[in-house]
Amino acid sequence: MQNLTDEQYKKYVGLSKDFNFQKLKPHEETSFRRKIYPYISSDILDELLGSDDNNKKNIAELILKAAACYTVVTALPFIKVKISSFGLDKYDQEKMKSADWWDVRDLGLSLVKIADEALSDAITLIGKDSDLKSRCDFFISFSFSPIPTPEEFNGIYSINKSMDVYLNLIPLMRRVWQFSVLEKIKSCSIDQLSVNTDLLFLLKDVLAYYSLANATELSQFTFINTGVVIQYEELPWQKSVVLTPEQKDCQKESFSKIASDSLGKIISYLKNNPEEFPCYQSEPISGDRKIIEKKSGIYL
Repeated sequence: MQNLTDEQYKKYVGLSKDFNFQKLKPHEETSFRRKIYPYISSDILDELLGSDDNNKKNIAELILKAAACYTVVTALPFIKVKISSFGLDKYDQEKMKSADWWDVRDLGLSLVKIADEALSDAITLIGKDSDLKSRCDFFISFSFSPIPTPEEFNGIYSINKSMDVYLNLIPLMRRVWQFSVLEKIKSCSIDQLSVNTDLLFLLKDVLAYYSLANATELSQFTFINTGVVIQYEELPWQKSVVLTPEQKDCQKESFSKIASDSLGKIISYLKNNPEEFPCYQSEPISGDRKIIEKKSGIYL
């Protein structure tokens, strides 16, 4: 497993030189195991760290920055409290006042955002290297086209480039594709639609906004004034920035309308351009009434 140095914590997190870095060491394994290695293997990270290519070095720096910030967030409760055989004690400082819980929360959430962005940017850069992409676990096991990365989704609606939010949205996007889109466009595939840049833009909107509309009903998503987030363990969001139930209902309605309008445009284009998309077969319109034959004539 990759070990982070004191200098790296100073560089990536901004910790002071007199910080007790040993307090972070037990939490490095958790950080890499839970936040990095499921998506970027240790072998690929070692390859990036040993490379002379500037682009690969940059990717490695982003990964280490993410890992360092995640480690500090994980360690925050242990930094504030000392565990001994006699119980739990709060560290005592002679000259400085201990930070209030909301300051600790804000620090933790800020570090989560920095880490999420660094990891997302690393994934985006890996996606631009065909060789790395073909061996990267994120693109092999998690990525969902045509919104293949957290950054792609973030470009449609803010998820703060969060890997956790993106991964929780993927099942919703798959359901939207299967039950809301594929049923209406028949046998056309994502790859076929993606050839047309206008349809690709609309398809991304359909998948993203229908998924967000569904997400408003699920407890793991928290909608705030600036986007959608996921509760990070014991770091709650400020109540003042969390949308009220009424605001969430309005959001859901807006999301659904955007998605519905976009899907309607896709269907209209497919109907009007059959030579470009022979995969689409519109269903013949049939009346609700059946023709009934009787001795006295034919009736509807």
